[in-house]
Amino acid sequence: MKVGGQAIMEGVLMRSPNFWAMAVKTPEGELDVRAEPFRSVTKRSALLRLPIVRGFVSLAETLVLGMKALTISTNVALGEDEDFSKKEIAVTFLFAMVLAVGLFLAAPVLAVKGVGLLLGGQVENALLFSLIEGAVRIAIFIGYIVAISAFSRDIKRFFAYHGAEHKAIKVYEAGEELVPENARRLDTMHVRCGTSFILYVLVLSILVFSLLGVEGWVYMVVSRIVVIPLVAGIGFEFIMWSARNQGSALVRALTWPGLQLQRLTTREPDDGMVEVAMASLKKVLSLEEEAKIKNDASAKLVI
Repeated sequence: MKVGGQAIMEGVLMRSPNFWAMAVKTPEGELDVRAEPFRSVTKRSALLRLPIVRGFVSLAETLVLGMKALTISTNVALGEDEDFSKKEIAVTFLFAMVLAVGLFLAAPVLAVKGVGLLLGGQVENALLFSLIEGAVRIAIFIGYIVAISAFSRDIKRFFAYHGAEHKAIKVYEAGEELVPENARRLDTMHVRCGTSFILYVLVLSILVFSLLGVEGWVYMVVSRIVVIPLVAGIGFEFIMWSARNQGSALVRALTWPGLQLQRLTTREPDDGMVEVAMASLKKVLSLEEEAKIKNDASAKLVI
């Protein structure tokens, strides 16, 4: 059974096919574990399960769930008793999306056009423009990660929980007991990591955006917003394909840059952080097992 996860504030979110769970350390050092059923919208329609389409839909679900869990975990970690409404979570999510569009889509386009004007001309070749724009976008992404990790202790702990999430999943995938001792010898990289996914999307966007031509900056920004779901869908298919084919030398070479980039977004966790990640993972696994037993028992009653 495939599982995935995300680091949250002082904790880890884990998701299985039918459930999600989160484990968070409280200010008193106790473990707050909570879980809910999860039903992907891709299960409701064959159209949403089509290649590329399923990738963008899954990404959107992951972002929404991650935002919800991050909001809850922040309250738990700070010892605050406050429930956020769906409206408040939606507003927070919308703000994050606007910031991402501005920083990673609009800013690179404006930067390349601005530099062209300063040099007394414009970059007219679409492929060259996209290459320069892509380089600027990747530089912004890496610079952003380096900056926030350098000046924030909380971000460093967040990245350590990211490493703990990877280690817990790797122990599970190896079929070993979910105890911190089995995670100590493992590194913090994972082929299905969101950091790798972002890098693949940034690289793929260079090729896709080059097909859009060089026009006014408004057209270029809007056209990129329109096609980014396509790029994300392709990136999702690539990362799933690469995860299934790690025995290939070519696949290992293609995924190597993404794994190296994870050195910026993960840190070596302590045993306590790994225990938190494993508590979340154990919760979704136990819920899946309970659901399986219940379904098997119900099936036996049908005659």
